[in-house]
Parts: sequence; C-alpha cells; structure tokens
Amino acid sequence: MTPVDDALGCVWPAELRTDRLHLRPVTTEDASLVRELLTDAKVRALLGGPASKECVVARQAAYPATAGAWTVVRMADHQAVGLVTIGPNHRCEGTAEISYQLLPTAWGEGLGREAVAAAVTWWTDAVPGAGPLVAVTQKANTRSRRVLEVIGMTVIDEFDEHGARQCVYTPAGDQDDSDLRWFRLLAESRDAVERRRGAQARATPAGRALPDDLPTLTSEDLARLCPARHGAYGRICARTADHTPDLHLGRAQ
Repeated sequence: MTPVDDALGCVWPAELRTDRLHLRPVTTEDASLVRELLTDAKVRALLGGPASKECVVARQAAYPATAGAWTVVRMADHQAVGLVTIGPNHRCEGTAEISYQLLPTAWGEGLGREAVAAAVTWWTDAVPGAGPLVAVTQKANTRSRRVLEVIGMTVIDEFDEHGARQCVYTPAGDQDDSDLRWFRLLAESRDAVERRRGAQARATPAGRALPDDLPTLTSEDLARLCPARHGAYGRICARTADHTPDLHLGRAQ
C-alpha cells in the first residue's frame, strides 16, 4: 500500500455529481465500457494503440476493486461514456496521478473537462492529507492538454517516456511543489532502461556484434553501418549488404 492508497481508502467509495455527469465507482457491469475504451483506435491513438485481450481482461477485473476509479455517466441519457481514475503515480512516490478516457461519441461536449475538474476538486477538498496531484499526457495530445488547461492545470515539466514527449500538469496551486521536480530525473532513468531493453530485444546478430562505443570501430566496420537513425529511440542500424529494415539494431520505422 502507498500513501495515496491509504488516503483513498479513507474516503472510498465516493460518488461525484456535476450539472451533466454522475461519477460513480466502476462495477463489473462496466466491463463492456472498459473493453470499448481500451480497444477503440481513436481513444488509444496517443496511448500506445489498442490494448491486448489480456490487458482488457485484467483491467475489467481490477477496476471494480480499485479505489479512485470512476465510471463517467452522462445524466441526459444515463449512458456510461468514460472513466476517470486517481491513483498512485509510479514515477514519483507520494504523488497521485489522474487519468481519463471518454468514448468518441462523448467528445466535443465539454464532458471530459467537467469530469476531470470534479475529480481534481474532490481530491483537493475531500481526501485527508492528499499529496500532490498530477496528470501526464503526450505533448502531441492537444485534445487532452486543452482539457487540463481549461480547468486551470499548468505544465510544470516535460520528459520523454515510451518514445514520446510527455507533459506533466498539476493544479495551479501545486506548481511550486519541489517534490514534483523529481519527475524528469526519474523518467529519464526509466526511459534509458527501456531503451536499452528494447534495443537488445530487437537486435539482429549483426547489431549485437556492435560495441556500445562506436568510435572504437575501424573505418572498414564503420563503412558497414547505415548512417541514418531509425525508430522512436534514434538507434543506429547495422547492414551487411543491401539496407533492409530487418537489419535495424533498434526499432525500425
């Protein structure tokens, strides 16, 4: 258990209401909503793509037992249209992270903004000893960033994760919290480990034979390397004759 889990446990279950929405704890009856959100190509476009069947099943089982996981219900038609979660942030101990997803049919109505604002206010006002709250979203995800900025959250940092630039947002009142400045160092360290593991897993025999210190290669060896950099991590690739993607050391484009 983390400090965030302990804080949530003191006030969960909790239901939130806004002018147009009802946020209630996720139940097993929301399994179809969870599956749709995790497999919809539009929803997952900047979240790593549609989730695997195994991931969907695991989430369907976990959400109902998770403090801080709400189903977003549109009151006008009583339809479940999304999820909002607040939970421990794995990047920085003692901080909480808010995440949110809405079905495309609910986009463009300001419902995401309304749901996230309600959850942020609840965390600040109702959770005893609530620590810093952040939201992390891809810099390229302009829709998500607009939701956060409209409700008054501000960018306090940026870092690279999963091969993409990420923005860290926090409510305006928390922007000077020095603990949050550890995000960059922690994320960069984690990304370096992922980068090396990914390259090793995808390396061809020719790629594995290359030393980490490329300047030690002879001019003949260097002549065999493709000068381009490929993939999300910008790794070099090795070639023996014709240049083909399967000879890339890292991730091929």
